[in-house]
Amino acid sequence: MTKGKLILSIFPGIDLLGKGFEEQGFCVVRSPDHITGGDIRDFVAPSGVFGGVVGGSPCQDFSALNRAPTGYGLAMLNEYKRVVLDNQPSWFLFENVAQFPNFTIKGYTQQRFELDLGWFVEYSRLRHFMFGSLSGALLNPMKGKKHNIKGGAVVGKDSRSFQACCEIQGLSHDFDLPFFSLSGKKQAVANGVPLPLSCYLAKLIQRDYYGEEAGQIRIKAEAEKRCACQCGRLVYGRAKYDGVSCRKRAQRQRSRI
Repeated sequence: MTKGKLILSIFPGIDLLGKGFEEQGFCVVRSPDHITGGDIRDFVAPSGVFGGVVGGSPCQDFSALNRAPTGYGLAMLNEYKRVVLDNQPSWFLFENVAQFPNFTIKGYTQQRFELDLGWFVEYSRLRHFMFGSLSGALLNPMKGKKHNIKGGAVVGKDSRSFQACCEIQGLSHDFDLPFFSLSGKKQAVANGVPLPLSCYLAKLIQRDYYGEEAGQIRIKAEAEKRCACQCGRLVYGRAKYDGVSCRKRAQRQRSRI
């Protein structure tokens, strides 16, 4: 096992994100989490051990439906940044809702991109990701979703059965959390990154960061160019943006400035 394939998962919950990386051959170490009585603020990991850090801090404060954020979301986002800075992994991957604020971590080349669960299955769930690397390497993620969408994401108060919620998130129909209440089970599963997305992200990093294609992608990126919205996707010819959503995101960023 090389250092590059040993990764740290923080804010893991039931860690569907880490599970996706495990299924692609990574070794995952999980930090303390509140559902197991831990607190990330007390967590100190040894520097220089992990090749990557993955995770997403609590998202409730960043939700478009939340009209009274508490500040806890920003505090936990800063804890994520602290862990990365303390450990100096070769790369990091952060996930959250679409409205999470942009952030930078000194020394890392970063990109922000979105993925929709609807690309992989018949249920839609849009999540945003921040990838950063010390080497300057970037990813070239896919974009879009299928057209035959049946429904939306799993939520904590989901009216669907627990088994249905598990299957939408990519878990087996017999998955269980026996010591949780039914509402607690649904919330824990809803908080996770759907397993199809997790597996895709692990494969993406495997391909674009570690794989034999990684060097070819970097050469191609230098010959062509990256999307001007900073999502990291390759664009070709005279195009500045990968698509309409990228153009709109860049416009929003300019408006905020």
